[in-house]
Amino acid sequence: MELVVFITALKFFFIEGGEQFVVGIQTAKKIGLNPTIKITLAGISFAIALFFLLFYSHTLIPSRWLELALAITLYFFAARMFKEAFEDTDEEKEVEVIAFKYGYITVVSLESVENATALAALAFIDISGALAGAAISIAVFVVIALRSGRFIAKMPLDKLKLISGALLATTATPLVIYSSGIIAPGWLYWITPPLK
Repeated sequence: MELVVFITALKFFFIEGGEQFVVGIQTAKKIGLNPTIKITLAGISFAIALFFLLFYSHTLIPSRWLELALAITLYFFAARMFKEAFEDTDEEKEVEVIAFKYGYITVVSLESVENATALAALAFIDISGALAGAAISIAVFVVIALRSGRFIAKMPLDKLKLISGALLATTATPLVIYSSGIIAPGWLYWITPPLK
């Protein structure tokens, strides 16, 4: 199971890193680099705090309820990703700096909840595989971003959102099956193992 968790975390956080980097680059062009960095760091701090809150609360909540709650949260963010991927956006539309700033704060806050929830779901199964997968994917992405920032900034955001939404949905679906008590086929454990 450690390998399954490691690969899932690696894929999810690499795609999420790509999406957040592209959004951050676009935001920095509108509101400036320093405000973008401050908002991003605040979001990371919130995600870390939320991860620990979720991780240490799992001893107080039955596994079935926790699986269902995490699945619902992951489905919500998967639906949000799919919706954003198919929305028409006007690239040329001028947006006020203040509106763009608060828009980015909202996006970072939602992404923080999404990332903390996904990491908690994987950490309940195998914390070392989840944290190693997340850390390696983020480190690899940072290296790629520093070496080829222009290339990454040109990546289509809608494609990244589609991939991210698909990963969230495939992580959530087995959790719903486990929480309902339905007997799951063995191969499903290779997508997302149960939390217990």
